[in-house]
Amino acid sequence: MADRGTVVWAPDPFKTDAGNPRPWLVVSGERMPYPDEESIAVAFSTQSHHAGSFAVPSEAWIRGEPGQQSFVLPWTIATLKDDLHVVGRQGSVTDEFTAQVTAATISYLDASEKAETE
Repeated sequence: MADRGTVVWAPDPFKTDAGNPRPWLVVSGERMPYPDEESIAVAFSTQSHHAGSFAVPSEAWIRGEPGQQSFVLPWTIATLKDDLHVVGRQGSVTDEFTAQVTAATISYLDASEKAETE
């Protein structure tokens, strides 16, 4: 499977046309139960109107920077199977940017902050 920080092309859950993939940032690592077969990824977008999205700065791209500004949606999560979903690779981003996005994703799943305020 793609390494953590790799940007892959896979199906777009917001479109009904299966031939219309979108980029996804792989945020999982080797601790996945089947790391050679699947990974957890978050969606990319070209839309900046999503509150909480992360703009991907040029300096975060290691390779494969697209021609327009991209944003990561850390709450739009998918499990991608390499042989079924991934149809290509865009490039990769830095470990630091991937860690920032991963922390935001985890914050949506962690109930401890909510529990402390109740």
